[in-house]
Amino acid sequence: MPTLNIPLTLLDPDGGWVNAPVHVSELDGLPVLLHFWSMDCADCAAQFDTVSQWMKEFGPRGLRVIGVDVTHSARELRDTNAVEAFARKHGLRYPIAVDDGSMARAYDVRVHPTFLVFDAESRRLRHVFIGPSALQQIRPVLERSTQYDRSAAAPPP
Repeated sequence: MPTLNIPLTLLDPDGGWVNAPVHVSELDGLPVLLHFWSMDCADCAAQFDTVSQWMKEFGPRGLRVIGVDVTHSARELRDTNAVEAFARKHGLRYPIAVDDGSMARAYDVRVHPTFLVFDAESRRLRHVFIGPSALQQIRPVLERSTQYDRSAAAPPP
């Protein structure tokens, strides 16, 4: 399980990006949800609709959703067409990092699906949710993370 309070620093996957690349500097002042998943994970696919709904609901309030595909296949890392086709099939419109394993190692992600929630102000990891039951636990955290006025004090972690 990832250690809390680590900074969001690594967003440079060797496998490239699907939909749009994201640089860490673009995330200043925004809460971030990193969603680690694999194309061969049924529990992951079952969560995509909910994650897309969160993006629609909380995106206008500042939330950035970034998918991290950790399907470890040499073919996939050479050609992101499989990930692009998978994303289209499942309606995934948010940026997706095609991880060669370095992002998963950096954030100590070993199980899929895993959700990491980073706070807006310090870009530090505040919450980790693992497995199919994670969806029920994440929503209240996203509501708290996106409900405050950015000119006021930051919400509690």
